[in-house]
Amino acid sequence: MSSTPTSNLQLAKRGPIVSIVAYLLISIAKLIVGYSINSSSLIADGFNNVSDILSNVTLFIGLHLASKPADEDHRFGHWKIEDLASLITSFIMFIVGFQVLSQTIHKIISGTTTTIDPEGAIVGVVSAIIMYGVYLCNRRLSKKVKSSALVAAAKDNLSDAVASIGTSVAIIAASFHLVIIDRLAAIVITYFILKTAYDIFMESAFSLSDGFDDKELKKYKEAILKLPKVTAVKSLRGRSYGSNIYLDIVVEMNPDLSVYESHEITEQIERLLNQEFSIYDTDVHVEPAAIPEDEIWENVYHRLQKNEKIILSKIPDYEELLADNFRLISDDGQTYSKEEMIARQRHYVSQFEDFEMTSISQKTKLITYTLGGEAHTSIWRRQENWYLVFHQITPKK
Repeated sequence: MSSTPTSNLQLAKRGPIVSIVAYLLISIAKLIVGYSINSSSLIADGFNNVSDILSNVTLFIGLHLASKPADEDHRFGHWKIEDLASLITSFIMFIVGFQVLSQTIHKIISGTTTTIDPEGAIVGVVSAIIMYGVYLCNRRLSKKVKSSALVAAAKDNLSDAVASIGTSVAIIAASFHLVIIDRLAAIVITYFILKTAYDIFMESAFSLSDGFDDKELKKYKEAILKLPKVTAVKSLRGRSYGSNIYLDIVVEMNPDLSVYESHEITEQIERLLNQEFSIYDTDVHVEPAAIPEDEIWENVYHRLQKNEKIILSKIPDYEELLADNFRLISDDGQTYSKEEMIARQRHYVSQFEDFEMTSISQKTKLITYTLGGEAHTSIWRRQENWYLVFHQITPKK
């Protein structure tokens, strides 16, 4: 069974649930151990994990709301709530990061060192292992369901794992009186938390403000231009709604294409983008392209006049100018197919008179001329190139 964006969001909700359970167990353990041994670092870290629980509850609510179907007030659905949940997660991480930064600056200025707390170091290592496992789980799930909010949650899990292991390293370093290691650990933890918060903030803000990666648009454009009869991609705009991508495309096509032909090509574009790039929704607008050089009247006139001479004289490769369904009605009243025409040994001199061209449509032309006392009538049709589809030779009385 193929997955849908809604089913992916339902599956993505497992991520914050796993994180909430893990943070709940870790925070309870840290608070119990912290109060029992009177460890201020463990108590502070325990309350820090409580804020992580709130962050993941926000994320869970955001994913739930984002999976709601479109309604009268939200014609495009509620997908952007997923990006909003990521943005809120980044704000919570900023708050935690600046708290850690404040504590780090205070420790450096005051010259205080980390309290030697073996129990705290052990709990920190265990917490880091658990959170790294949660990080791997959420990262794998985020790739499967392509959820930006779950990517943010996974980054939050990783930052907590680094913070926990950093705290343990600081405690161990303090026991060996390695003050510089203590300071470096604090700086690394602060940088990692704030950098992660900044990345999540920029990604979610970029999406919410309808930003889109120009490199991806170039890939889409190159793929579209490979389709036949697409003359140019006049404009290509993209926006993301959570993990879903919407594209608005304006393509140019030959002005002589029928409505049916143009519509069929737009269907091809939509299928291509969905199959190759998993584009959720595409709006394709068609505009007429400039008339090609070989469809301008004067150019067509001289081109078809030359082609008639090539066919009459049976110059090598002349058969490439004949359509597959070509028919010839000869002066003896016999009808010949393309193969039979090629097999005929007869050819004509090409010094014809009274050459005239009449336009039936932009890509269909009627040619008449006189040759050797006989009237010649041809019908040419353009299908990327000009092909002769019918020729009749009528003896003049």
